[in-house]
Amino acid sequence: MSMQRLRRYVLENALLLAATIAVGGFLAWQNRNFQLDDALIYLRYLRNLFDGNGLTYNTGDRFNGLTSPLYSYLLIVANLIAGNLQYATIFLSFLFLCAAAITGAHLLCDNKYEQILCALLVVSFNYFYDTFGMETSLFLFLTALALILYGRDQFFPLGVVLGLLFITRSEGVFLGAVLVGDYVLRTKKPPHAKYFIAPAILLAGNFLFNYYYYGAFLPATGNAKIGQGKSGFWGEGLIFLHVQYMKDAFLGGSFKLLSFMVPVGLLGMLTSLRKMSVRLVLGYLILLGAFYVFLHIPNYHWYYAPFYFFWLLFVSVGAWKVLKFTYVRSQESAVFMTLFLAFFLITAAFGYRSFQISNVQRGSMDAYRNIGGWLKDNTVNNSVIAMVEIGTVGWYSHRYIIDILGLTNRYNADYIARGDVYSWLSKYSPDYILVHQPLWRFEVSVNCLLESGAYAPVEAFNFAGYRLLKKGDSPETQRRIKVCSKGPRT
Repeated sequence: MSMQRLRRYVLENALLLAATIAVGGFLAWQNRNFQLDDALIYLRYLRNLFDGNGLTYNTGDRFNGLTSPLYSYLLIVANLIAGNLQYATIFLSFLFLCAAAITGAHLLCDNKYEQILCALLVVSFNYFYDTFGMETSLFLFLTALALILYGRDQFFPLGVVLGLLFITRSEGVFLGAVLVGDYVLRTKKPPHAKYFIAPAILLAGNFLFNYYYYGAFLPATGNAKIGQGKSGFWGEGLIFLHVQYMKDAFLGGSFKLLSFMVPVGLLGMLTSLRKMSVRLVLGYLILLGAFYVFLHIPNYHWYYAPFYFFWLLFVSVGAWKVLKFTYVRSQESAVFMTLFLAFFLITAAFGYRSFQISNVQRGSMDAYRNIGGWLKDNTVNNSVIAMVEIGTVGWYSHRYIIDILGLTNRYNADYIARGDVYSWLSKYSPDYILVHQPLWRFEVSVNCLLESGAYAPVEAFNFAGYRLLKKGDSPETQRRIKVCSKGPRT
């Protein structure tokens, strides 16, 4: 490579890096106080660790509810440097979102300006900032990196990346299956055993740590996720396709943005099908989508991240195709640059109006945060409190929490999988139960508890839409709880 070409290469990649970090950094800073309820489960595990209480959700109870081991380990390291778990988790999300955007741009785009467009569209999209605090951006980065390494036949580092992907989120196995399947189809032979050594070591190390520390090889969250799908509580039919809520959450309250994203994304995808990377992406998304759809996995918004990520990349590719066609037809660079700038400004302006993210500072869910603070101030330190949606309340209350859905406690996830919302009372009899008003389906067991006198409302607890119940002092209380654990009488 000549010095002139080298300087140009460095300059172009510096522009890509600078533009991506500038936009992503600004929006991440605007969202530095954002707290997703499930993300605070991670932070509570880590807070207990740094407080000397072990890597646990509830002090003294070693139960593995960490969905992403790798993200947890990285967060430990980041907090050692930052000394603030909230800012550490936001910084990691920002760092890996930028890395995912740049890696994805290199995966699907050829021209450096096209890559800049791809990366900017990803880091400016509101949706990803609503996943901050989770392992989402790390998962996207490792996914795109694995695809690049596979396309370059760099199988040893690919094995390492796939191993890391698997311990970031178990759904990474679908990408591994696609890559192995493609390799077998192309070469008519299985991959050499040596390529499996690195991922095997990484997985074995993680499994052994889990078994030694928690007493089980795998986190409980995987089975809990599948069990939630089996329960039917999250909806009937193909619930993962129920995405109407995203119109208000991420699309500015209308489908106008989709009128741009769908046709331009289709153009980008269909005109790039000759690329192996595109075919691999589509195969991976089909397998991943089938897993979510046909196992009736609840439609939590962060599960859609790979679909948003790759579709935004296709949108960028399609937009670049339009600009390139215009440039070729016009033969005038001024016309081309004018259209490019117009497209960029229109997209930025529309995104600003639709998402309204650049002037919004978001924190935790106010109601849950305030309830957590009330529980901390108005209950004794060793109080045990049961509830669903445990992240924010658990983080701010500093109390022992029983998760009725079983993400951080034994037994309950299995009961939910069977559609049983009563039997958890046979294992737990908490001092308090926090419920919604009206009751959610998982909380109907409290009707029996109230009718029997086992629990009574706390009058001093005054939060609209919520109710706090306290266990009675009667000698009959435990017997009444046991009766209620058997469900309604028929």
